[in-house]
Amino acid sequence: MKTKNLLLSLLCSGLAFGQVTIKEKKIIINTDSDAISFETVIEYFKKDSSKNNYDIFAINSKGYSISLKKDATMQPVLQIDKAKSDSLQKSSTEEKIGEITFKRNTELTITVNTTDKDPKERVYKIKTQTDWRWTTTFGANAIFYTNRNKFISQTDSGLQKVTEVQSNKTMELMPTVMFNFMDYQDTISYGFTGGLGINFEEIAVFVGPSIGIGQNIILTAGVGVHKQTIPNSNYSVGQTIDSSVTNDNLNESQYRVNPFIGISFRLDKNPFKK
Repeated sequence: MKTKNLLLSLLCSGLAFGQVTIKEKKIIINTDSDAISFETVIEYFKKDSSKNNYDIFAINSKGYSISLKKDATMQPVLQIDKAKSDSLQKSSTEEKIGEITFKRNTELTITVNTTDKDPKERVYKIKTQTDWRWTTTFGANAIFYTNRNKFISQTDSGLQKVTEVQSNKTMELMPTVMFNFMDYQDTISYGFTGGLGINFEEIAVFVGPSIGIGQNIILTAGVGVHKQTIPNSNYSVGQTIDSSVTNDNLNESQYRVNPFIGISFRLDKNPFKK
């Protein structure tokens, strides 16, 4: 990454690496330069799309074959004829051979093939920079119980019998560490989040879509897999039981899927820094 950033800064300063130079929204292919293949990343401007437009020029005095490929689409092979080649050799002028509008995650591949006795191929790749990345946030999730049934022991006609009731516990709050994949280029961003919740008794897993606010606050909603107390399958409603059987014996903990909403905070970025 450091190598790419250094290369990008040098290119933006107008220095050429190999046969391709990026300068002032121009991509210049100079077949007279030394051939060194390379790959670099340029910035993608989401708010001002006009800054993503580049004109492609060639200085091709040797008449080499130049092909352009945008993503997976091959553009027509560009080759300057001999008469124009002789003119370029004398004046060393730039000939416009095309233009390109970079979008997010666009890759332009420039291939130069020599026509000498010993043919060689040089490949240059120019990509737009993406701001989609993984970040870690810390917060809390509220899990909502969709099934709150549980068994209790009640006395009926002098006998202890199993009765099904609704638990008063409608939700559970759990501290979490969340892993978010989203585009942090906008103030309001959308992405995907997964995470883990931990308390003194269990570990829960969460997954769902998320919204980032100001690059520091992440709101998530989805489903969580966690332990929940449910009726023990060894007992049934109305069953007569011994007085030694407690309410804890009538229920058991199993992993269940329930909806959740959560909030988490990104701590690796200063919210007050512009």
